[in-house]
Amino acid sequence: SERFRVDSQFFGGWSAGYNTTGPFRNNAVVPQSSSSWSTGPFSAGRRDFALQKRFSTGADLVVGLANDITWQIAGPNTQTSRTVLDFSLIQPLLRQAGRDIVLERLTLAERTLLSNVRAFERYRRAFYVQVATGIQPDTQPQRRGGVFGASGFGGFTGLGGGFGTLGTGGTAGSNLGGLTGGNIPGARGFLGLLQEQLLIANQQETVAQLTDVYLQLLDNYNELLTTVPSSQSAIPQQKLQVVQALQNVYNQQTNLLQAQATFQESLDNFKGVLGLPPYLCVEINDPLLDRFKLVSQELRDRRSQLSTLRAGIGQTNTKILELSRAETDSNSGAVYRNLPTSQSLQAFLKQLGDELAPLTKVQETIVQRDLAEVAEDLVQLRSAVPGRRQQLQRLRQIVQSEEGMICGLLPTGTLNLSFLEGLGLEELPDELSKEAQRLKRRFAEHTQRLKRLQETIDKLQDPNQTFDSDRQRFQAISDDVILSSQDLVAVINEDVLALQLLQARARTESIQLPEVDIEPRDAIEIARVNRQDWLNNRAALVNSWRVIEVVADELESFLDLTVSGDLQNYGPNPLALRGSTGRMTMGLQWDAPITRLQERNNYRQALIEYQRAKRNYYRYEDSVWQSMRSTLRTIRQRQLAFEIQRFAVQTAALQIGVNEDVRQINETLGVVSPTAARDTITALNDLLITQSELIGIFVNYEALRRVLDLNLGTMQVDSDGLWIDPGPIRAEILNGRLGDAILNYAMTDSDKHLRNQVLKGGELPLELSPSDSLPQSPLALESSSRRDR
Repeated sequence: SERFRVDSQFFGGWSAGYNTTGPFRNNAVVPQSSSSWSTGPFSAGRRDFALQKRFSTGADLVVGLANDITWQIAGPNTQTSRTVLDFSLIQPLLRQAGRDIVLERLTLAERTLLSNVRAFERYRRAFYVQVATGIQPDTQPQRRGGVFGASGFGGFTGLGGGFGTLGTGGTAGSNLGGLTGGNIPGARGFLGLLQEQLLIANQQETVAQLTDVYLQLLDNYNELLTTVPSSQSAIPQQKLQVVQALQNVYNQQTNLLQAQATFQESLDNFKGVLGLPPYLCVEINDPLLDRFKLVSQELRDRRSQLSTLRAGIGQTNTKILELSRAETDSNSGAVYRNLPTSQSLQAFLKQLGDELAPLTKVQETIVQRDLAEVAEDLVQLRSAVPGRRQQLQRLRQIVQSEEGMICGLLPTGTLNLSFLEGLGLEELPDELSKEAQRLKRRFAEHTQRLKRLQETIDKLQDPNQTFDSDRQRFQAISDDVILSSQDLVAVINEDVLALQLLQARARTESIQLPEVDIEPRDAIEIARVNRQDWLNNRAALVNSWRVIEVVADELESFLDLTVSGDLQNYGPNPLALRGSTGRMTMGLQWDAPITRLQERNNYRQALIEYQRAKRNYYRYEDSVWQSMRSTLRTIRQRQLAFEIQRFAVQTAALQIGVNEDVRQINETLGVVSPTAARDTITALNDLLITQSELIGIFVNYEALRRVLDLNLGTMQVDSDGLWIDPGPIRAEILNGRLGDAILNYAMTDSDKHLRNQVLKGGELPLELSPSDSLPQSPLALESSSRRDR
């Protein structure tokens, strides 16, 4: 519409009418009636048939044609015609003259379009960040023109409220502050859903492990009932531990239900972000966090299978024990148990043999699949060790370089940096390989024990098998079947747990964070060149500066050069236009600038608005600095915390292993530890917490990488709107640029040529008007003076 204002405009139409007059109209003495028919051009323009043109110099040209032909139908037989061809040219010489004033509305509309293109491009990238991390977009296109949008300078009554600007062009970009609950870092959006999903899986594994602890304590309690303990408090203490373990299982199940409900609520909210209805079934599935499944799903399934078999075997052994009866020796007074033979005993022994049969398949699966998978994890660990050492060395250099620095990004003070030395990292693959070989031999031994146990059960089911007494039968079945089966399942379960901890250690040490190594000053310089919203904020400042000249024009006098003329027809021929019937007028019109109170106030307001725009721009630059420093500081903190959390996971895993060793020693010595259940539960909870922290740090780090890439202005998305991962983010890559492969993505040759021309422009303000009278860009002046200060 703004281009149309300075284009040639044609107006033309047609009109026709019929007119009749009565014979005595106007008290005529001689009656005379008449009827006439007239036709001619007609339009809504300034002439009946016109051509209008507004020139970029401010001149206004109107060329018009007026024609009227009338036929007298009744009355005197006459015909009249009148044609006028005229023009009018008004050329302002002072006020409202010049390209800088006349074309300013068109320039502002074009600049607004360019700003909206930039805003939309940033919005496309910010929308991905919103979907991935849950951060709301900080900028959107703004409408100007049309039915509902104000166009140019039309209809303003002053300059208050930033008139003539393009808006702020978006905020500086907020830092990530998403938490998943408690003190665990993380993100919202899709990454947050993946994190919650993995945390739920870890909680499910913790519930399964606590259930194993409960069953193990319950088996120990049942075994204790078959013996005469040395202390009267041994059985109550063991029962208390069983109750405590069961209570903790219930508590963890409650927490698991709460986590699942929270996940479903977050999933429904995420559907709203995507524009999907909440009742639509959606499955979250992405391999991004697969590396943080420190224990493979196959090994977890193996523990679940063992837990099911253990529960069934324990119930069958309990039923066998219930068939026995306690008796007292009349001579010594000792209490012993007798187990008479019966059909129920034979049925329970057969049932126990059937329940032990699946253990053979579980053993084979562990040896053939799970140990092979752990071997692959160890290979990956060996290949990751050089990169790990390089990252640790770089982190140590960064931390040491900031020691004693007053304005450091993250002063660490007296932080113990031993976790950055990588002690034991080179020897860890060999150490874990030896442990894997030991477990492999252990599982082979378990296979032989299981085979012997099956043979013993078959032998006890033989009708020819006889015992000297029921007491001897109970002793044989108790030692060779009940205790042996429970001990075998417990030992296999312990070794599976050891294999899980080994795999968790290998995978924990194999994970590497994508490299981010950039200083805030370098990041700001990259953002200054590439950020679209920064360009829009500079354009908004320049717009406020341009308004000053437009408003100052209103203070000038009206001095117009006017030229007009017309030609008329001669006689009844409407086309007989002759120079002898023409007229020509030229003149000057001047209005003294005496009354300019409103214009003066507008000019002062424009100056105030410009100063306000400068302060807003400075505030924007400071907010970019603050946001960039905050993001990089959090990234640095996450890098250090991630390395610390590796040790926390290893320590928690070691704690579980030590508890198992203590339990085995106590069982061998026949000692009941009053804190065994509490120690095991604490170790499992610590492992769950450290795993959650490690996952949360990584998710938060990945979210911050996306935010940093967006705020640097270097983020690239493909045709589907998905992020193109730039890999390492370092300032020294191609002078702070992130590679031609990314910057040239989906660009044509003309786009690349235009970009190279823009980059060669140096400090030239690209948003300036074509006016030759404008001074140097205020942005360059103010920026240079501020840098000097």
